[in-house]
Amino acid sequence: MPEKAVTTFQKWATATVFAVYFLIFIGGLVRVSGAGLGCPDWPRCYGMWIPPTSVDQLPSQYDPLTFNPVLTWIEYLNRLVGVVVGLFILILAGLAVKNFSKQVRILVPSLAALVLVAFQGWLGKIVVSSDLHPFIVTLHLVMALVIVSILINVAMQAREMRNSEPDMLIKSNQSRMVFGLWVAVMLQIVLGTQVRETLEWLSREYPLLNEFDWLEQARSIGIAHSIYGTLLTIAIVWIGRKQLKENRLSPLLSDVVKFSMAIAVAQIGVGVLLVRLGIPQAVQVFHQWMSSLLVGFIVAWLIGLKLAEKRAMRLQKQTASQPSSFELTN
Repeated sequence: MPEKAVTTFQKWATATVFAVYFLIFIGGLVRVSGAGLGCPDWPRCYGMWIPPTSVDQLPSQYDPLTFNPVLTWIEYLNRLVGVVVGLFILILAGLAVKNFSKQVRILVPSLAALVLVAFQGWLGKIVVSSDLHPFIVTLHLVMALVIVSILINVAMQAREMRNSEPDMLIKSNQSRMVFGLWVAVMLQIVLGTQVRETLEWLSREYPLLNEFDWLEQARSIGIAHSIYGTLLTIAIVWIGRKQLKENRLSPLLSDVVKFSMAIAVAQIGVGVLLVRLGIPQAVQVFHQWMSSLLVGFIVAWLIGLKLAEKRAMRLQKQTASQPSSFELTN
């Protein structure tokens, strides 16, 4: 495989990961601002490909009282970025088919990402038509995190093809623990969506109460989310420190582990700020986006370990197959 083709693919895969994270950030902004129904139809917005900016431009069949130009354009920006991300993934899949047709570890996840992003686009339509049904909204977020996890895997697999440094894992089977962390973080994010949905329901049912009253009403699920998050952070830090101490990791993987621990600890602080400040929208967006970043870093940690384990196994087989000096002299 020409190195130029591998390098181009890796760079495009990395750019696609950044694009998806930007989309996740915009999606969080849509959710927190209440812009999920800023466009009441799909794929058009108020029946138009370019949404209106004022009531005067609104088609007659729509109620002017439901129109908010700021929320409309926040949601429309989310859709536009989604289209761009879809094109990025389409190009990535095309490059995989063209250059890596025999590399299953790159071809299959690249095509899987394309299928899932198409499903994600359809799911966006269902989010609107279901009037922001909580389950569909949560599934929409989870799918975005699955897609970005697959893309990070693709980018790291491409990097592995360019990088043969035998410098990583000493002990085996440690990737299993990190996979458990990935599952646990995904569950924590789902639990966090339940907290947010509870607060949104309380805000609709009790509009005269303030944010601190809503937090008090949601105390039980909030405490569960906090306790689970604290235990998860302890697990991430403990496993990370243990693996850094017991293994000789590459500089990149070492940094990934350290960033994973740092983000997990920072999330505890951001969660405290949310409660102390009365769940301000800006902190909510940041909190959700940091959770998605944590998912990405743990995926990079997981794939880095799995690649290192395979490299270590190959090295052991090569060493075992080589004749000893005693055998050579006899």
